Amino acid sequence: MIEQLYEACVAAVRTAGAIMKSHTGERMSVQFKTSWSDLLTEVDTAVEQAVRSAILARFPDHGFLGEEGGGGWEKEFTWVLDPVDGTTNFAHTLPNFVCSLACYRGREALVGAIYDPSRDELFSAKRGEGAWLNGYRIQVDPATTLRESLVSTNLLWDLREDRALNLPGMQEIGKHVRGIRSLGAAALEMAYVACGRLSAYLQWRLSPWDFGAGLLIVAEAGGLVTRADGSEIDPTQRGSILASNGRIHGEIIGYLQQHRTE
Repeated sequence: MIEQLYEACVAAVRTAGAIMKSHTGERMSVQFKTSWSDLLTEVDTAVEQAVRSAILARFPDHGFLGEEGGGGWEKEFTWVLDPVDGTTNFAHTLPNFVCSLACYRGREALVGAIYDPSRDELFSAKRGEGAWLNGYRIQVDPATTLRESLVSTNLLWDLREDRALNLPGMQEIGKHVRGIRSLGAAALEMAYVACGRLSAYLQWRLSPWDFGAGLLIVAEAGGLVTRADGSEIDPTQRGSILASNGRIHGEIIGYLQQHRTE
């Protein structure tokens, strides 16, 4: 069963990538969702429709949750899709955008795939069998301290609303790391943690489709994913994400807790 799920997952994100790539370089017309910085393009909708149709044609009794089309977790098996993670990048013709898809049984991810069409990089995983980049096994960064680490987050989003409360902690972390990056695509950044390009990724308000595949891929590459306070993740709920190689996880949480303002 897991092989069938994996095959379908990989095929679907590659189909999504082909749709995105056919529009690469075009300046997109956009719609606003929750705000002027939360964008939707016609490609997001087209990708979701294509992936949803392909998956449900093959597994008609499965549930499906997509960023644009909604859905829920009522079925035994649920597919979780972010059709274009990094829509703002895509709309501005920046290359950091991916399609992210995972299949869950209950609250447990079985397979996941994140495809970057700009670089033709496919990150994927099967529960209990490891994680891969274009067919080669991947592992998280071996760094043991923040001083050896490159960390990613999205500081602009964190300056809005109550997330500014977490900024002092990020500023303190910034004093101890080699660098902080912001790629603007949660799934891509989690994939980069899995393959060791980043040591950690931290964000405070993400939805299930943002991290659905990344949870499994990072874990199968030997990393650790929790909420920002170290608590366990319910994959059906929005919330913070801290994905790391595991070795620097506690150090990051410590700085966040010590320097959070109320």
